Amino acid sequence: MNEITIVSAFFNIKRENWKGFSRSEELYFEYFKGWARLQNKIVVYVESEIMKQKILNFRSLIGLSDQTKVVLIDNCLAIAPDLLESIRGAVSSIHEKYRLFPHNPEVWNAEYDYIMLLKMWCVSDAVEKGLASGMVAWIDFGYNHGGDVIDINSDFNFLWRYNFPEKINIFLIQDIDNRPIFDIVLSMDTYIMGMAIVGVDYLWRDFWLLMKQSMIELNNCGMIDDDQNVILMCYRKRPDIFCLHRSSWQLPLKQFGGDHLLLKSKKNDSIIMSKVKKVKRKLFIYKRSAELCYRICMLMANRIIH
Repeated sequence: MNEITIVSAFFNIKRENWKGFSRSEELYFEYFKGWARLQNKIVVYVESEIMKQKILNFRSLIGLSDQTKVVLIDNCLAIAPDLLESIRGAVSSIHEKYRLFPHNPEVWNAEYDYIMLLKMWCVSDAVEKGLASGMVAWIDFGYNHGGDVIDINSDFNFLWRYNFPEKINIFLIQDIDNRPIFDIVLSMDTYIMGMAIVGVDYLWRDFWLLMKQSMIELNNCGMIDDDQNVILMCYRKRPDIFCLHRSSWQLPLKQFGGDHLLLKSKKNDSIIMSKVKKVKRKLFIYKRSAELCYRICMLMANRIIH
């Protein structure tokens, strides 16, 4: 079984001030401590010396200081200024009024969407600096949200290994189809999870460049989004470098190498499923409305033509 090096990052964009989507830096750190008991080598990118010391102290406390590297970044917004400018330019377009959930941060917050794409840059940079090699995983700093799906009392103190194919391994919550990207973005549907991705070292730079190019293309169409649908765009461009796996939210770590990890109680699962069903109902209504609008437009066009 192949040992996996993990890359993560925390860049504070003041999310604690986002109405309805607030999470503090301390809460993110608590999320991190939930899964970062893994014995794997972990490389974390941060902007704050305080956060760097917190991470090092925590990993040292559990005997994993030798398996930990924290990279301090002066200013994450300066990593890809052309990408950030492109995303900011699209924020002012009229796409927001057509999005199913217009108040979600991926619709209006350029810095958030930009940072979501820096996942691929961080892994690529870690490989380039010699900090990661072989099979390398991106894991969100806030993975599992402190026990949303995998029970926080599970034994995360194990060496994560799995024989993934030497490609970019992405995890799906629904099968990929041929829906137009604009329809997926406007309906805010999701096919691919962005919180966990595993890939062979030499493909991460190509992946980063694909992500950057695809986001700029999306921006040129007057839309922005977070990493998940941009990953879908990349897959459609280069399916040869990807391997698809069916999974569920937050479950890749359990399904691919962490069989012993426990799920939350069925009571909590039913609450999650209830929320999922509500979202699916909204998506269904949205799609039916879009179909109706399309048919009305086609009918009117045919009448004008004839």
